[in-house]
Amino acid sequence: MALPGVNITLGSGGLGRVAATADGIAGLLLTGAAVAGEKEGEVKFALNKHYQLSSTKDLAGLGITAENNPLIDHEVRSFYAQAGDGAELHLLAAPETASLTSMVDGVESPLGKLVEEAAGRIKILGVNRLITAEQEVDDTQGIDADAITAAAKAQQTAESYAAKIMPFRMFLPAAKWSGTLGADSWKPSTMSYNRVAMVLCSEGKLNEQYPAAIGMVLGRAAKSEPQQDLGRVKSGSLAANGFFTDESPFLEKSGKTDNINDAGFIFFLNYPGKNGCYLNGCPMACSPTDDYAVLNNGRIMDKAMRIAYDTYISEIMDNIHVDENGKLPSGVCLSFESMIENAVALLMDGQISSFKAYVNPDQNILSTSRLEIECSIVPLGVLKNIHVLLSFSNPALNQ
Repeated sequence: MALPGVNITLGSGGLGRVAATADGIAGLLLTGAAVAGEKEGEVKFALNKHYQLSSTKDLAGLGITAENNPLIDHEVRSFYAQAGDGAELHLLAAPETASLTSMVDGVESPLGKLVEEAAGRIKILGVNRLITAEQEVDDTQGIDADAITAAAKAQQTAESYAAKIMPFRMFLPAAKWSGTLGADSWKPSTMSYNRVAMVLCSEGKLNEQYPAAIGMVLGRAAKSEPQQDLGRVKSGSLAANGFFTDESPFLEKSGKTDNINDAGFIFFLNYPGKNGCYLNGCPMACSPTDDYAVLNNGRIMDKAMRIAYDTYISEIMDNIHVDENGKLPSGVCLSFESMIENAVALLMDGQISSFKAYVNPDQNILSTSRLEIECSIVPLGVLKNIHVLLSFSNPALNQ
């Protein structure tokens, strides 16, 4: 028999609150070399192993330098130059001889290992490599054929993780660009890879190459709100000067930017009166008519997907009331609608224009054990062109 008294328990969960998401958590998958430790048999930095970084200071702890791992050192520093210290970055290195395609092909690839080891926290991801002297480059379609094959494989891998509610969008290098866009040139905008973006801009020479500026673009994405276009001028320039991956300075092709933009690449451009390099935007490797043809739309939908999952997963295998006709009472419908609407209002405030959920009461839950909830998002618009009409006016003519 219990002692007399008053017991008070503080309840939790009644408000339906969900944890905030970290929109800018990023991953970098690069080629590199292992780094030995000071003691015999010790390894400071291993290949195919996941590491979590928070600043460039972590490079020293891993023994990574510009001499032993030029690409990793450069890309991590470029990432933090944009994202700032404290940004969560998940890093994994594949062997220097690895192809882009092998790095991203399937859940068993280094890409799959990085996503799994990061426990699905990665929202945006960059992949890059330095091409070794032994690796042949086929650029008959305008860029490295390995990048073209990798784009298709990366899309498939990303889709498989989206199905597991671990969605992410990624950047791949449009390496070894020929410098022209011909009839036979591969164009991202003609593909259907809306989880992959192709980066044509470069920060400059590294190991006799001009690798794509993956770390820089990824860092800008990590710093930006998910609804913001990476070409947002208010975010500032990314660098004082830049190049294309064909080694040409970005200003040299100012007359061809319309064609390059229509082809669906991410590249540097300039604005008269503004110093430095800006991005043309964040097109994905898919048709402009695709709902996810730009990175910001994809990131917003991925975030909504995660919120919906987190909101409703606790309802699985729970009981649900039905009326005398076996249908859903209006109160039950409203309850399920308000769950996701409240969560989205809390976690996506200012990131979308509006959100609406609807539960059709005419669902046969007793037979199917399946509840369907329709959700629709009205995204924020992005100003890409502003047309201003300027003219003289003579007040005397208006009298």
